[in-house]
Amino acid sequence: MSDIQLGQPYVLTADGGYGSGVGSVPQGAVVTPFEIVPPGTAGVGYSVEDVVLVSYLDTVTFPGTAVDRTLAIAVSTFDGAFTLQSDMPTEPDAPEQPQAPDDPAPAGGA
Repeated sequence: MSDIQLGQPYVLTADGGYGSGVGSVPQGAVVTPFEIVPPGTAGVGYSVEDVVLVSYLDTVTFPGTAVDRTLAIAVSTFDGAFTLQSDMPTEPDAPEQPQAPDDPAPAGGA
């Protein structure tokens, strides 16, 4: 059983993204699952397993525009290709910069 959290954002982490050609979803895209339906659900397409329906704001297919798309992805594919955004590693903090000493050496050296 999948533990997909409906309404939470997921990041596409699969190398190469999802799909190919026009309308494919690039690696790093964020989708939000909103329903999981059984195989044979009318209007979803053929599948032998449950399908997760996700919304995806596509800004790649038509540059300069944003298109709200709905995708139907087999649950096993979704589980292998997407990561819950809150589980993604955060960017490491920038290394600390050395600070000037509080009491600089007297002029003229020591």
